[in-house]
Amino acid sequence: MPRLTPITERTQLSGESLNAFDSIVESRGRINGPQSMHMYVPDIARCSIELSDVLLYKSGLSAHDVELAILVSAREMDCEYVWASHTNSGIKAGVRLEAIEIIGEFKNLDNLTEDEAVIVQYGREVLGSHKVDQATFDRVFARHGESGTIAIGALMGYYAMLSCTLIGTAMEPANQDHPLPKR
Repeated sequence: MPRLTPITERTQLSGESLNAFDSIVESRGRINGPQSMHMYVPDIARCSIELSDVLLYKSGLSAHDVELAILVSAREMDCEYVWASHTNSGIKAGVRLEAIEIIGEFKNLDNLTEDEAVIVQYGREVLGSHKVDQATFDRVFARHGESGTIAIGALMGYYAMLSCTLIGTAMEPANQDHPLPKR
């Protein structure tokens, strides 16, 4: 049970909050879990959706790489909601089940492709140990260039922010097709 009542209906709001609500519904068709909490500060909800759109659709990253980075962020943050929300999206975007298992269980990266390993290692370092080795940075940079490297870090940071909101408010995922393995 979430610690705050999710704001998912227009009738729960008034005044300027309605503009943010309407903007999000127009963009997404509905208010999702993280946004239902961000609506307590409508400007955060609105800005969050705008940033999400850039990171997901305008960053130049492939859908596969986006979903892989999100799953790494969910794992590093131990966020069951994001993990559950993105395992099926990841599979649809071409993320291999083996890669999802390796991420989820903190397994060795040897059975990942080089493209997968670069993103997973970067996420483990930036979110897990809070520092990135030069060799890891160089691998990400060689594969994704300047803008891609920044986009991957920003995407992971964005999902870390969502995870903080979801964990703090005790939002639980509805979908448990692929539960987040316990540490």
